[in-house]
Amino acid sequence: METLLAKLAPPQAAMLRAISDHTRVTGAAVYLVGGAVRDWILGAPSIDDLDFSVDGDSVGFVRDLQREHGGELLVHEKFRTARWVCQGASVDVAMSRAEFYARPGALPTVSPAPIEVDLRRRDFAANAIACRLSDGVVVDPFQGRRDLEHRLLRGLHEHSFVDDPTRMLRGARYAARLGFAFDEGTLEAIQRGVPHLRALSGERIKYDFELIFRDREPAAALRMLREFGVFGALGVPMPDPDKLDERFARIWSVFTKGEYVLDALDLAPDRLLNAAGWGALIYAQGQLAVRRWLELAPFEHDVREALIAAGALSTMSAQMFHAPTSRQSALLHDFSGLTLLFGHLFDGSVLKRRAIHCEWKDWRWVRPTINGEDLRARGVPPGPEYRRIFDALRDAWLDGRVLSLADEQRLLDEILAR
Repeated sequence: METLLAKLAPPQAAMLRAISDHTRVTGAAVYLVGGAVRDWILGAPSIDDLDFSVDGDSVGFVRDLQREHGGELLVHEKFRTARWVCQGASVDVAMSRAEFYARPGALPTVSPAPIEVDLRRRDFAANAIACRLSDGVVVDPFQGRRDLEHRLLRGLHEHSFVDDPTRMLRGARYAARLGFAFDEGTLEAIQRGVPHLRALSGERIKYDFELIFRDREPAAALRMLREFGVFGALGVPMPDPDKLDERFARIWSVFTKGEYVLDALDLAPDRLLNAAGWGALIYAQGQLAVRRWLELAPFEHDVREALIAAGALSTMSAQMFHAPTSRQSALLHDFSGLTLLFGHLFDGSVLKRRAIHCEWKDWRWVRPTINGEDLRARGVPPGPEYRRIFDALRDAWLDGRVLSLADEQRLLDEILAR
């Protein structure tokens, strides 16, 4: 356990110690399960997520921890799961359980069950390994450690991807991140599950795609899904794989080098990566592609509107940007910052991308210094004429015909004289 603690951030390590101590005091059968055990065995340099399975009252167990150590609880009573958040870290605690699927793609009905049964409901043998906290014994009923040695993803039963087709989305993400391959039986089982993808809710599909966008190798995972036939089954197009590689590489480059003013978008990092991932899939794919994705997935309003508007942005000819700065800004001024980000990331025209970058960084923030009070003092009655004057002054600043306050005053005199 000490080797695991060394891979955790201090708040997570403190939570693991608290859970281990409470396990020894209460005698509860508590297991560390899932990706943390897998990554621990693989020797990953760090571990992010801790998931626990409790044989018995999982919610009561974690409520006791909250009372003793503080923090917040997010409880899902139907599945007897809880997330404990404390000092900026979180762990997930679930009842050790069996699952029954009434139909393909449905959410499961759960019932208490021993850890060996609980592990059988997992997606792959490599993730169906548990470590008992009381004594460190590893429970591995499906030879998951052998699969880890062979860098293999193997489904646990032939109906796994029919019961829950999201497992194939997770599998592509794991395989791309870890550099694992699927065994032949699992590939055949995935093909049996592909026709049932449309039984999933749009929210579940969106959730797993966004996990892919935020993972280490999103383009590789999406290529695997293309090979599985996922995009065809969902009725949505996918960009050429080489183009997708370029787009995700550009996301990484732009976001890490700070060449775009991302803070002004006022989006949390995860939401920003999610939006960029959708843009990579949809930008310049045509209005039919946009409509099909919007019918399938419940996008947040700002992302939805940005994807729609990006259709118009993507069809603008590069020749339109061989124009004075004021004209280029006018072409781009009504697009949201998120729509402009899609263009900056994914448009094929370097000239258009340069204009988009300038619009978001500089041009749209240019304003004349003269205001309505100044015009009223010059005897101009309020009305539509104000907007025409302000636009003319702004265009002059953008095009370099006004370089100082004195220049602006002289131009205003000329406008008023006319």
